[in-house]
Order: sequence, then structure tokens, then C-alpha cells
Amino acid sequence: MRVFPHHAIVLLEDGAVSFCHYENPRCHAAAPPQWMAEALLSALLKRAQREEISLTFLMGKTPPPPRLEKPIQGHAKIVPAALAARYPEAILVLDGEDGPFPTLKASSERIVILRLARHDLPRCTALFEALTGKFRRLSLHLTGIEYYGEAELALYAGELEKMARRLALLCRAGSPVEVNVLTDRMMLSQMRNCGAGTEHLTVAPDGRLYLCPGFLADGAAPVGRFDAEQGFVAGPVPRADLKSAPICSRCDAFHCKRCLYLNERMTLERNIPSEQQCALAHIEREASRQLLNELGTLEPFRRMARIPELTYRDPLECIDLPPRASDPATDAML
Repeated sequence: MRVFPHHAIVLLEDGAVSFCHYENPRCHAAAPPQWMAEALLSALLKRAQREEISLTFLMGKTPPPPRLEKPIQGHAKIVPAALAARYPEAILVLDGEDGPFPTLKASSERIVILRLARHDLPRCTALFEALTGKFRRLSLHLTGIEYYGEAELALYAGELEKMARRLALLCRAGSPVEVNVLTDRMMLSQMRNCGAGTEHLTVAPDGRLYLCPGFLADGAAPVGRFDAEQGFVAGPVPRADLKSAPICSRCDAFHCKRCLYLNERMTLERNIPSEQQCALAHIEREASRQLLNELGTLEPFRRMARIPELTYRDPLECIDLPPRASDPATDAML
């Protein structure tokens, strides 16, 4: 069955940088990268142009050979710190351990993705301050959230509060910037999630198709392949739309990535989020609510709809479950 994604994320090599919650072990491998074949790249570019599919190329730390670099000029790219100078217009991925980023030049246009491990949480605000003046949009992505407990959630909430105060100062000084976990929810009136499997697919260096790079990195089975003659060919793509997610479809943490990769990894159900993912999204929602209230007299915040206060952190708390039938044997065990 042919599919027509709006967008495709293309891994130009097997060591392409991770830009989200997943880890790609090949990013740090000493072996030389395995590049996409030139013929496959050429066919992909032609098909994308014919079917009006936008492409974003995911790069590794090694500059691609000219036979691959020249054809992708003008296309969006996501690159690691090692290629920042080579591709100044690309989306830049940084890891918290790389801070405080002394070689990164000032920029009011750069988009930066900052990946934070658990041990980076206490430095979250400090890293934000180190990057201030070097980006237009900053996207925070937390890794290892499957190991988060109440201590990590409380620490993250405190760091977001401090970041929000710094961001408010920037806005009042006439230098507003976007920070995904603090400003995206202000601008949304409906869910705007990752879109893996519904808006975009991932193309591996060998042409196989995945819902996102995380599934590829974890060794999951592909959902299809790119064929030079037929284009994007896939079997029945697993349901990934919002209608298939009963919890998410009633939630108003509109900025949440609703990460299918994390869902499947942590709950074994692609459309059911973990407790950690919901709690983090609602911590961010509350920080956004308070920041919007503080900036409510400034433009453009004055015209934004206020975010209602909630009395819960996990949407599952609001679901009425039927009473459990009494079982004397089970009750005795409890």
C-alpha cells in the first residue's frame, strides 16, 4: 500500500544524532558511518519533489561526502554540535553535558534542541541562561524519564519556575524567545503533538520506513520501505492519530509531544502515555499558565486565552473506574 506522508525525516547515515527522547548508540560508535546510497537519495529527492513531501535530513558528527551533501542543499537539517559551524542555518542538537557551550556564537534566529539527562536537571536553568542570546527557539527534551520519580518531577518543576522568571525578564526587556515547554501551550487551542505516523515518517539509510527514529534505534520492525519506483510503501500503519488515544483526546496539555515511542516503551501501548509523560506535561502546563498570567498585560500575551487552573496532575485521576467486585480470596491477600 502506498502512503503519502506530509513530511519525512531522513537519516543520512546510521550514526545520525538523536534529537528527542530516544538514544542512538551509533552516535558514539568509533566505526565509520554507513551512508545512504546515492541512488536511493536521488530517488527520494525526486519523489519528494513530485509529491510535495518536505524532507528534513538528520546528520551525524561526520560531514557527508560531496555526493550526498550537494543534493541536499536547501533542505532542512538537524545536526549535532560537531557540524554547527558547517551548517549555521540547521537545527542544532546539544546535550546538557556539553554546556555551557562556549563556542556557540550569538544568534537571534537559531533553533536549538537541548537534550537533558536526569543528572542534568539541577543545571536546567543554568544551561538556559548559558544559551540565552544564542537562539530564537529552544526545545527541551528530557531523556530517561522512565526512571523519573517524585524527586525528579519536583526538581523539574522548580527549574521550570526559575526558567519562567528568566523568560519573563527577557519578554519585559523586549527580547522574547520561544521555549517549547513554557511558551507553546500559550499559543495552542488544540493538540499539537509530535505527529509521528500521522504527519511524518522516518526513512532509514537503507530505505526502510519507521514511525520515528526512536523505533529504528530500538531495533523495532519497519512499517514499510521507500521504493524508487513506487515511492513510500507500507503495510497498515499502526493507528497513531489522536482519535485512537482516549486519554489524550480529552486532555488540554496541548503542547505534549504524546510520544508514541515512549508510550510503547513504557506502557506497551502505543496510544497510552506513561504516568511520567503525563505528569511532566502537566507540570509544564502549570508553569505556562503562571507565566502567561504574569505577562498578561504585554503584547502578544495580552491577546492569548488564559489557561485554566487544574486540580490534578495525571488525567487518569479524573477517570471514573467501575467499583471492583469484592473477592474474599483476593481481599485476604491485600
